[in-house]
Amino acid sequence: MIVTITPRKLSGTIAAIPSKSHVHRLLICAALGDRPATLPCRVVSQDIEATMRCLRALGAEIAVDGSVIAVTPLDRNASGAVELDPGESGSTYRFMTPLAAALGRKARFTLHGKLPSRPMDDLWNEMERHGVVIAGKGTDHPVVEGRLTAGRYRLPGTVSSQFFTGLLFALPLLEGSSRVLIADRLESAGYVDMTLAALAAFGIVIGRSAGRFSVSGAQRYVAPAGLRAEGDWSNAAFWLCAGAAGAKLAVTGLALPSLQGDSAVAEILRRMSAKVSIAGDSITVAPAELRETCIDVGDTPDLVPALAVAAAAVKGRTAIVNVGRLRLKESDRVASVCGALNALGGHAVPDGDCILIDGCGSLRGGIVDACGDHRIAMLGAAASVLCSETVTITGAEAVDKSYPGFFDDFAALGGVVRTEV
Repeated sequence: MIVTITPRKLSGTIAAIPSKSHVHRLLICAALGDRPATLPCRVVSQDIEATMRCLRALGAEIAVDGSVIAVTPLDRNASGAVELDPGESGSTYRFMTPLAAALGRKARFTLHGKLPSRPMDDLWNEMERHGVVIAGKGTDHPVVEGRLTAGRYRLPGTVSSQFFTGLLFALPLLEGSSRVLIADRLESAGYVDMTLAALAAFGIVIGRSAGRFSVSGAQRYVAPAGLRAEGDWSNAAFWLCAGAAGAKLAVTGLALPSLQGDSAVAEILRRMSAKVSIAGDSITVAPAELRETCIDVGDTPDLVPALAVAAAAVKGRTAIVNVGRLRLKESDRVASVCGALNALGGHAVPDGDCILIDGCGSLRGGIVDACGDHRIAMLGAAASVLCSETVTITGAEAVDKSYPGFFDDFAALGGVVRTEV
């Protein structure tokens, strides 16, 4: 899909969509629960569809009725091989791999896009040390077989926090206690905090101390009443950064304090001197004379495409540091973020573990290749607030991965969008 945007000043208010990170976690817990549960969710992205598809394959009954997802738990005693298709969702893949093994189900995965090349070795190695056989590593169809056993696990914290989340879902199901040791600093720790909160809501007790998690076995997931996912800060960040760059925009339905590390975007924009106001669950950002700054994204890598828009509005240099893990996303986001800004007339270059953006307060316009990456497509649209000429985004359908109504919301804020299929 090709989207062409005619630059126009945006204004207004948008309701945040449900956090897909939170929905993933609540759906998995509900599928392991002791009774049916419902979860309000007005937007179902491709990644959420992937998690539902895999949970159905494992035996859960999941139905979407309007803006509500109804979950009937799977049978933990079921047996037999399953086919699991996580689409391009790294979260789904890394959560389902240990979960299927904890349930003793032989699972053949069908992977899409860049998913076969995204890092898994550290998780696989630990699973193989605990009773699991994995075939087809690095292919489109890895196979996981054998029942996961309790014990001592040790994983690096600098590759993916999703490894820890996957194990924390799985280990309470096993007979016997386990420990999960963090070999170094845990990056994106906020996502693990979100996992722990979801588990606690379902009665799962996880011990946490410096550098480790302790998990008792044979625990029961007990479904609470009134499940609700937070609004999605990761996607709201595009509206907030567009607001800082040249449009007064508000997003409602955002929690502060939040389980999501990407809620840090509000404070980052404040440090850049944007006008940020918070009233209840509503965040409003208005443009100002933005200033140079250094932004450490070691814990919030998904914010980089949105922050790049704000950085382009700065008359000076913004350094975004600790970006190494961006190379392992749906695209090489170090290259694709720089490529998108440069295609629009900006100046962004990779520099080791940094992206350096020299802004001049405006952009020209041009053609942005989304590179199959939802966040690059959204970057192109948000950056149009700085452009004097049209912005064309190729591969714009990538937004469906996390935010299928993105361009509808863009138009609702006053954007002029033309779509070619």
